[in-house]
Amino acid sequence: MGKGERSIIIILAILLLLTSLGIWYNRQYAREQAALLEAAEILVMENGQERTRLNLEIINNLKVVEFTGQLKSSVMKKPEEHIYTGVPLAELLESAGISWQGKQRVVVRSIDGYAVALKVKEIKGRDNIYLIFKDQGKYLSSYGTKDGQGPYMIVIRGDSFSQRWAKYVCELDVQ
Repeated sequence: MGKGERSIIIILAILLLLTSLGIWYNRQYAREQAALLEAAEILVMENGQERTRLNLEIINNLKVVEFTGQLKSSVMKKPEEHIYTGVPLAELLESAGISWQGKQRVVVRSIDGYAVALKVKEIKGRDNIYLIFKDQGKYLSSYGTKDGQGPYMIVIRGDSFSQRWAKYVCELDVQ
């Protein structure tokens, strides 16, 4: 076996090892996300470190508001008006003991892999970004169910086309 063939075998072995590690890590992560979904919990993190977990009971003890929002989509002929129930994201994070000092964004992660980064400035605009748990007075259905969007969803009232809204929210990482 020549030097070139040996190099190729070594490179392939390293790639196989890295792929295996990636699969193992993702399976662990998927299990953790599934557990959050099952318990209807949101993991609140600060710079990647777990700060706390919030559930519907805790969230319901915050300042819950009902508001009208316009759901817009490229597949819809016209926007739909919905009545949402939830809490302002800024108040939710502050109740979890998050300090805004030195923070620039909140990364919202969903069970389906979707992630969106929101600027702290727009989050602190108190009538803009909400974590909702009800639509039209009914609790959001979970991921994997017909018309599921929940148990939690981020609604951004200032978004023109609802493009940064996040369904199936399971993590909030303040960075």
